[in-house]
Amino acid sequence: MKRRIVHNFVITFVTVFLLLGFGALNNCQPTSGTVFAKEQAVKGIKLHITGKHTRKFTVVTNSAGKATVSGRIQGDKRVFFKQYKGGYKKFSVRANKKGHFKKVIKLQKAVNKVAYAIDSNKVNKLIKKHPRKYVSKTIVHLTIKRSSASQASQKAASQASSSAKAASIASSKASSEAAESSSRAAAISSSQAAARAAASSSAAAAQAAAQRSASQAASQRNAQANQAAANNTGEQEYVDANGNGLIKGSVDLLLY
Repeated sequence: MKRRIVHNFVITFVTVFLLLGFGALNNCQPTSGTVFAKEQAVKGIKLHITGKHTRKFTVVTNSAGKATVSGRIQGDKRVFFKQYKGGYKKFSVRANKKGHFKKVIKLQKAVNKVAYAIDSNKVNKLIKKHPRKYVSKTIVHLTIKRSSASQASQKAASQASSSAKAASIASSKASSEAAESSSRAAAISSSQAAARAAASSSAAAAQAAAQRSASQAASQRNAQANQAAANNTGEQEYVDANGNGLIKGSVDLLLY
């Protein structure tokens, strides 16, 4: 009896819960933050790329790494390109009165593949301003691949650039070594010239000192000689013609 009561209670509870849940789901209104509540941003927009009405396509570049993207848009005057692979560029392309547009895209060096999300410029602005409210139905994915010829050309150009860079480095190194050798030679020559100049100056100074010493010695000898001559001259007043000494003040007497 107790088991039946419990069983009936569980069944009743589950039934009520399910009824209330479905009723709430039927009565609730989706908010603008949910995905299924988003509205199409701009109706009537149509976009054809390279003459195809498709959501995803690939274009191969020429030997120069360039790809021409053309198409037709309805409901807008501009086409918006947003790069999401191989870079992060954003730009818009203006269409003519009939909606036709064309854009030449060149791949950067060392990049073999890029991808763009293409849409109406109106749609892009509206979604950017109200990202929770609107969604695009016109977005197209474009992939641009580098051709094999372009890859070969890029590889050859890269090798040529590497060779030129290596040659430039070698030439610069040789010039630097030559300049360094010339600088060392000039420094050695300058040092030798300075040594010779110093030696010459030292020799000249020694010679001048010797000359001064000789001159002083000669002057001293002359002074001594002059002094001696003066002394000799004074003494000759007291000697006769034969060199015999005379008494100062004496007079020769005549003896008869």
